[in-house]
Amino acid sequence: MPRGAAVIRYEGARGVVWRVKYADVDGRQVKETVGREADGVTRKHAEAALRERLVKVETRGWRKPAPTTFRDYSETWLDRAETKRGWKPGTVTATRNRLGHLNNAFGQVAVAAIRPRDVAAFIDDQLATFSAKTVHIHLNLLHDVLKSAVADELIPANPVSGVERPKVKRNRWRILQPSEVPAVSEAFSDARARRVFLTFILTGLRRSELRALRWGHVNLVEGTLRVVESKSEEGERTIALPAVLVDELMAHYQASAYRSDSDYVFAHPTKGAALDAGWFRDRFLEALAVVGITDRIRLHDLRHAALTNLAATGASPIAVMATAGHRSMATTRQYVHLAGVVFRDDADALGRRLLGTPSVKDRTLGVPETGTKLPETA
Repeated sequence: MPRGAAVIRYEGARGVVWRVKYADVDGRQVKETVGREADGVTRKHAEAALRERLVKVETRGWRKPAPTTFRDYSETWLDRAETKRGWKPGTVTATRNRLGHLNNAFGQVAVAAIRPRDVAAFIDDQLATFSAKTVHIHLNLLHDVLKSAVADELIPANPVSGVERPKVKRNRWRILQPSEVPAVSEAFSDARARRVFLTFILTGLRRSELRALRWGHVNLVEGTLRVVESKSEEGERTIALPAVLVDELMAHYQASAYRSDSDYVFAHPTKGAALDAGWFRDRFLEALAVVGITDRIRLHDLRHAALTNLAATGASPIAVMATAGHRSMATTRQYVHLAGVVFRDDADALGRRLLGTPSVKDRTLGVPETGTKLPETA
């Protein structure tokens, strides 16, 4: 073992901590903390870590990095991520805003000096202001940035890994029932707001996707709508429109002063600007009040309602996934489960194959099925 390289057992107020000491290729002294014995780190782990560091020095000419603050590194990281990942402007803006919260806590701290205990303290501070879900979003970003720092050999391990995270309460969605949708639709006093509502509830578009929708994306002859501005590549999709929505959009097109391909579908009636989500939210809440619905329903719940009711019609999970523009089936599965979808044909096929039993439909002798009310929460 090179001169000066050693495993150090340090016993302090927080218990036993294992550290390693060695020199980089230029002979500069390096001292790193491997971890606490209370977290399962042993001398054996520290010795393995030291061997790994010495191999990097000998075979790759590793040098101790100059102190880099989190703020400086995060800016570099953001520039690289935007290029490598092909982020859209909206994603870059959202990420930069979230980095602002991280920089408030770690901006002046050297990346190499951030410890798990610092991350734990950050979580406690965040929970005083933000929900557990928002804190998770900030932690995911912090982990992503420091994961790159590990790859850049600025730090030996990611301090976010292994830190206990706050429990996120399960989202509760208020799903509009099939009987409620016509009543809410008729309660709108503004035709444009009613058509916005119908587009939400019959397509499952995200708010940002609906606001960005332009006439060049809508084909009223074929009855389709193309989403070209979404938060992911999977979100760029074509959605089939029901006939009732085609008729409503045709009437809206004929009444609108903005009808070129580049104009917004739900443009401001005099300015041509994109839909003001706050304006629609107010009209939507008014309509809910008219029909006596006092539950808290967010605009995003209209997307949940559209996809859950689509799943309840018997649409295949793949069809729901394609309509929603989901990245993974795991997300789509929430709607399939919430809709109470059961794969009856598959279950009957298994029974016939293994036991030769008749299907449920055969046993009911053609008795029509009754409608099932969708649950309101998930």
